[in-house]
Amino acid sequence: MTVVVVVWMVVVVNPVVFNYAQAGLDAIAVQAINYSIADVVRTDTYSNLTDIRRDNSGTITSISADAVTMNLLAVKVSSRAQEYLGAKSGEGIPVPLGTFSGIPFLVGRGSAINLNLKLVGAVNCNFESEFKTAGINQTEHKITLRSYAVVDIILPFYTKRTNVVVEMLFADSIIVGEVPEFMLTHTMN
Repeated sequence: MTVVVVVWMVVVVNPVVFNYAQAGLDAIAVQAINYSIADVVRTDTYSNLTDIRRDNSGTITSISADAVTMNLLAVKVSSRAQEYLGAKSGEGIPVPLGTFSGIPFLVGRGSAINLNLKLVGAVNCNFESEFKTAGINQTEHKITLRSYAVVDIILPFYTKRTNVVVEMLFADSIIVGEVPEFMLTHTMN
């Protein structure tokens, strides 16, 4: 009888419970990243991350990203997100009792019990800077912070990995250039 119960737990119950709990885990990972981004980057602005050079008339001649500042911010966000995940690891995820039966129509029903999971994760963040044409005399410059979280849920007899990607637009600027005096177009017949 014990063997049947163990097989039932490993083959049927664990996958159902993990699939149910994964939504909660994804929410925790997204929350960890969002909170850490809000905490770390609230004082930094576009001008802190870029070096804008102008000519004598005030026209922008170049924009370069400050890679050192961006990398330091990315490291801080990653570190805070991992601290948050570590703190949440001890809290567990609420799973309704019906989910433990492994029977589909009982999943999500009943009183919730706190499933203590061991969360082992890594968060990696990086900034991406992109320039693209936004019109004849306009260029759009975007700076995006992309965060990747890889979290392993560990239970007896079962381990599952989940990946979460969060993108946050950090800056979006339009750079207006000079309006051309004329424009040549070529059409083919």
